[in-house]
Amino acid sequence: MGSKKTPLKKSDILYHLLKGWRIIVLFTLVGFAAGISFIAFGYVRGEMTKEYSVSASIAIVAQNEKGYFSADSNYPYKTDVDTARTLTEDAIYIIKSRNNLQEVINNLKLRGVSAGTIGGNLNISRYNETEIIELNLLWRSEREGTEIMDQIIKTSNKNLAATMKIGKITVINKPKASFIVGGNIGVSTWVYGALFGAIIGVAFCLLRFIFAATVINGIDIEEVFDMDLLAVLPFDKTYARTRSVFRDDMAIRDDFKSLAHMLINRMEQAKARRVYITSSKYKEGRTGIIANVALHIAELGKKTLLIDCDIKNPQLGTLFKEELLYEQTLNALYRGDSDELDAVLHINGCLDLLPVILEKVPDNFNDAMLGAISKVMENYDYVLIDAAPIGVDAEALRLNEITDVALFVVRSDYASVDNIKKAIHRLDKSGIPVIGGIFNAASSWKDAFKRTKKQMDKLDRLISRQKEKTKKEKNKDKKKK
Repeated sequence: MGSKKTPLKKSDILYHLLKGWRIIVLFTLVGFAAGISFIAFGYVRGEMTKEYSVSASIAIVAQNEKGYFSADSNYPYKTDVDTARTLTEDAIYIIKSRNNLQEVINNLKLRGVSAGTIGGNLNISRYNETEIIELNLLWRSEREGTEIMDQIIKTSNKNLAATMKIGKITVINKPKASFIVGGNIGVSTWVYGALFGAIIGVAFCLLRFIFAATVINGIDIEEVFDMDLLAVLPFDKTYARTRSVFRDDMAIRDDFKSLAHMLINRMEQAKARRVYITSSKYKEGRTGIIANVALHIAELGKKTLLIDCDIKNPQLGTLFKEELLYEQTLNALYRGDSDELDAVLHINGCLDLLPVILEKVPDNFNDAMLGAISKVMENYDYVLIDAAPIGVDAEALRLNEITDVALFVVRSDYASVDNIKKAIHRLDKSGIPVIGGIFNAASSWKDAFKRTKKQMDKLDRLISRQKEKTKKEKNKDKKKK
């Protein structure tokens, strides 16, 4: 029995994203808070630096000093438009030239300002290769920035005509200043922060899916682990909450009955009568499964014995009886305090149970204990043993000496694929035939969506109740006043 590479399914990815909605929401809120913090910081910085954006737009026209176009015409020809577009690059150079900006400073009698300072904060762009030029100046004062922009236009118009002997600047949009939050931090920063946080959350869920993959689909039992799939047991809320045995209100009851028939058929084919159930980790549901299956087998009139061999974490006995007598346990049988008849607890017509109780120093599976268990098993049609997870306690492999086959349980979205592979590898190398696998608590992305929706609805109700409570308290305070 080998293992194959885990197939990547879109449904698995969607399931993990829905499963990790809390993580995604958390990162989104963190990103949102970071964005708000940047805006607040930017606003404070903006208030301190008083940074404004002064914008204007101008156009270059091919007119001479007298205001005429070519051939002394009052109206431009096509050649005049072409000439204006040719002059545009020259005009841009003149606008940003050191001499032009220094003249602006001199005209406004600015102190502590250099041509380099204005030039470094002045952005000039040409609109779609036309004769239109857009200007933008970042400045610390609204009034001073507007005056500088207005003077730049006037001075550039004079110097363009003086330098090129042709060309005139006309104003399209007069200089207008607007306050900048933090210089370059916009109000939409919180949107980008929240979006970035959501992306991180999604990436975290995907990385967890890739590097700590779990089994989501029952078919992976066969495709990935090369193991026959005996049953897919869907998630049942009642069963999961109560760890119930043989209850009519369990939606999963018929699935256990079907599994019981399937197990009997497989054991008949393998000429086996003794099976132990194991898993890769604790809490994968093997105890509840083996108990319910044993009940259904006994219902068919087969004399059945259930044995709890999870000595370090016994759970099987408490499913049937709240308090266990020491005399009716494997512990008493092993020490010789009870014989094979007295140690067994009778459950119903065809089902008996040999439980175990937890001791301060649990016993090991030595030859004497295995011999005691073997004697009890002799008079039963089927013996089903609840063993410790093989991925946690390799000592459970000693049960190979007194059983015929093993049954392996995989719980949906629980143990990692690597841990499951290691546990199956242990079974394979030990020589025990694995009769098949059971996929427990199966859940699809649709189920995850339903659970997520229920959780979100619950959260909405809590928020609504809190708002209503706050509203009532405010109304009480108003009445008191």
